[in-house]
Amino acid sequence: MLKDNLGLRLFALLLAIFLWLQSALISEQRSVVSLPINLLSVPQNITLENFPSSIPFAVRGKGLDIIRLMMAKPRVNIDASKITPNTDVISLQDYSIDLPDNINVSLLGPAESDQLTIQADIFHQKVVPVQLDFENAYTENRFKELRYNIDPDRVTIFGQKKRIRNVNAILTKKVDQETLTNDSAELKLNIPADITSSETKVLLTISGADQATRVFPNIALPAGYLPARVAVRLQAPAAALDAVKPNQITARVSDKADENGLYTVELTLPEGTQAIAITPSKVRARK
Repeated sequence: MLKDNLGLRLFALLLAIFLWLQSALISEQRSVVSLPINLLSVPQNITLENFPSSIPFAVRGKGLDIIRLMMAKPRVNIDASKITPNTDVISLQDYSIDLPDNINVSLLGPAESDQLTIQADIFHQKVVPVQLDFENAYTENRFKELRYNIDPDRVTIFGQKKRIRNVNAILTKKVDQETLTNDSAELKLNIPADITSSETKVLLTISGADQATRVFPNIALPAGYLPARVAVRLQAPAAALDAVKPNQITARVSDKADENGLYTVELTLPEGTQAIAITPSKVRARK
């Protein structure tokens, strides 16, 4: 019996909610709907800051039409052609809204104020250099050993005067050790917020990477020769050369001696490196 009464009460509640919703949807109501703003004819030399993206509008109509309006979000078109750097408000007396044909509501006007508070400034531009940003000081020091080119090495930035006034350079993304092993790399620019740039990335071309050298002073020879060790100067890209360990260099001697009884020192080297000097380059067999 209790279960039957509970079921009847639940049914009555649902029916009441349904009837209330139906009444709300078909009866005329007044509500506030937030509509997006669309500025028309903004002067090219003007930029706006902290400008609202929408305006609360008072509307009247059937509940169903108001819901359709909220879903459609038609834009409020406002003429901005007269905005100057000294403008701090825009009147909302002159606007237009393109309502969809299937929505029958009356627009009563802005719900809070008949004007918008704005911050207008002159849209400035400035040419600044592009600077490489490095992952760490070690990478930066290794990079100084190379010759490189940044294309373009200068960019034009645009924005409010107060935003770009103190921007003296645009940094690239972090340059790491892997970048130094390539002949070229495309680097994105870290452009500050509220600023636009004529370029979003630059091309870094690296040359002279094969000019880095390093001496390995104590490379052991096979037993039975004098001296017992030689010094080897290798040449390779800086990053690759830095990774070479002495035990990766193997020294041996030729099978036959020359007319002076000296044996030529030969090397097995890590891939990508070459020997530009061996001291001494010839050794003598122990007697």
